Amino acid sequence: MGGHKKKNRYSIPTTPSPDNTEQKTIVSPEERTKALASCFDAEVRPLIDLVDRLRGYGLDSDINLPAVAVIGDQSAGKSSVLEAISGVQLPRGTGIVTRCPLEMRMKHSEDEDMWEGKIMYKDMHDMAHEEIILNRESVGELVRKAQKEMTDSAKGISDELITLEVTSSDVPDLTVIDLPGIARNAVEGQPFDIEARIKNMIRRYIGRQETIILAVLQCNVDIATCEALKMAKEFDAEGGRTLGVLTKPDLLDKGAEAGVVRILNNMEFTLSKGYIIVKCRGQEAISYGQSLKQALEVEEDFFKSHRHFSSLRPSQWGIPNLSARLSRELKKHIKKLLPGLKEDVRSKLLETERDLHELGEDPPATASEKRQMALRMVTEFIHIATTLTNGQRCDDPKFPPQINTLFSVARRSFAELHNTAAQEQPDTKDRTLKTELQQRMEASRGREFCNFLGKFELVESYAREYVLKLETPALRCFDEVHSKTIDILKILAEKCFEKFPDFADRAKEIIMKTRKATQNDCKEEIQRYFKMENLVYSQDQTYGGELRKEEEKRRGEEDNEADSLQIGSVKDEDVNGIGKALLSLKSYYQIAAQRLCDVIPMIIQLQVFKEQVEDMRTQLMDIASDEKTMDHIEEDADMAYKRRECKSRQERLQLAEEELDKI
Repeated sequence: MGGHKKKNRYSIPTTPSPDNTEQKTIVSPEERTKALASCFDAEVRPLIDLVDRLRGYGLDSDINLPAVAVIGDQSAGKSSVLEAISGVQLPRGTGIVTRCPLEMRMKHSEDEDMWEGKIMYKDMHDMAHEEIILNRESVGELVRKAQKEMTDSAKGISDELITLEVTSSDVPDLTVIDLPGIARNAVEGQPFDIEARIKNMIRRYIGRQETIILAVLQCNVDIATCEALKMAKEFDAEGGRTLGVLTKPDLLDKGAEAGVVRILNNMEFTLSKGYIIVKCRGQEAISYGQSLKQALEVEEDFFKSHRHFSSLRPSQWGIPNLSARLSRELKKHIKKLLPGLKEDVRSKLLETERDLHELGEDPPATASEKRQMALRMVTEFIHIATTLTNGQRCDDPKFPPQINTLFSVARRSFAELHNTAAQEQPDTKDRTLKTELQQRMEASRGREFCNFLGKFELVESYAREYVLKLETPALRCFDEVHSKTIDILKILAEKCFEKFPDFADRAKEIIMKTRKATQNDCKEEIQRYFKMENLVYSQDQTYGGELRKEEEKRRGEEDNEADSLQIGSVKDEDVNGIGKALLSLKSYYQIAAQRLCDVIPMIIQLQVFKEQVEDMRTQLMDIASDEKTMDHIEEDADMAYKRRECKSRQERLQLAEEELDKI
């Protein structure tokens, strides 16, 4: 800051006071000791109290509330500024002194003899602490104690808030949040990433547009290197939310004062809210017993008599002016943000109520109530499962759309079985099949004439072979439908019984148990069906009708191919009746394949869609009816936590809405 040439103080340009509240007179030293109370405004206290109550409800975790955040490089003098404003001595020392965000709620009292204090915080184990402070001298020690109980080491930091309330005649109506100083390097006992953690904490506060940034900067350090100002500029490029506070003017090197005055006059690093310079008591003054009241008098004498700083406007220096300025700024900030704050609260409340609705009714407490709820859930589960297996849709939005694909998947599998059956049918034009059939006929011939060869036995044998080829596709069809059904039943169980994960697990166990039983039963039924098909049987009327259709089809094909056939070729084939045997084989296969493609899907639907669902219903009802079992059924821990959080959020948002409606 000392890089500028010394100038005559009267030639230094000035700019208007950022808030246009230039004081016309300087109060006497006696009045200045009470000047912190001069910022009292009938509008200020209700507005600050409102925000304090909202923050006290925990609303800051849901909505960004108006705040004044105090930031500064390590040992920049933040604590000294705050203790001068509040009238209480805060922890001091080297290194990181402020290790948790400290919310200071200052309330002005007209009673000159009044001084009341209270400290509130949660320790590492989330235990709430609240303690009345009997005298201002013990504040620093209680803050140290709170920080120690909130962090995991003597030098650690925490994101949790300490709230300090002070009511006195010599404090302004003001609430500020003091944040840890920006550390450059970790020292022994501190996390290696201490700088990053502190910066992240600061960013969470100053990144909000609702926060006024009070950047505390040392006069005797080059302002361009101040990390606090860099961070403020990062989130408030125009400086519209930032008020700069310069400290330790008594430590300036001679010749550097002119540069500080230029900064105060907003000629170096422009901030819309400008800068104020203060002189707080140092450790030496504290050691000599200098009171905060005396420190204000010393500060006034310093600035009024200083060769350079005496040229400043009265509003540009002093703790009393800083206090008054902060109170006014916070009042304006809150009033500006109130309409949007009300809208945010209402919007968040509606969102929370929707979340609670999605979570459903509160879980029952007694075994009897749990049993009633479990019975309702089982009834819903079975109803939806039955709906889906009947080929109908379920449009309840709590279930994923994929559950409605059950019957369409089954139909595709049934159609695939039909396609496979069509592909496997005997090809009456296949030369290889004709040759093989003729060879087997010749091999079985005895002394009978050629036109008396045993055609039925051969057709029967071939029919068994062709139908048997469909057993594997039939079992595959069952596996596909059954697997899809189990997947969807699991989804239904998770959704229908999501309130009770233990019951959901029991339901899944039953699903898997019935799956195994159904798998065995259905496969046995399909295999039994193929044993029946091994009998090779059809009613004469059915077989005769199919045979006539095949003969007509064959005649039509022969007429079209007549020109390309050699004379006598067909007759040669028919000497032994091979053509008729092939027609008989194909006719019977068509009957058997059609029968199979109808019966196999019916077996699957009966076993999987009907009997398995009914078996599950019986077993689930048995569990739900057992009160002893219900004793051990509890709501999912995550869902219970979500419900508690939603209710807690709803409660604080409702309280906030009531408070805001009063304004």
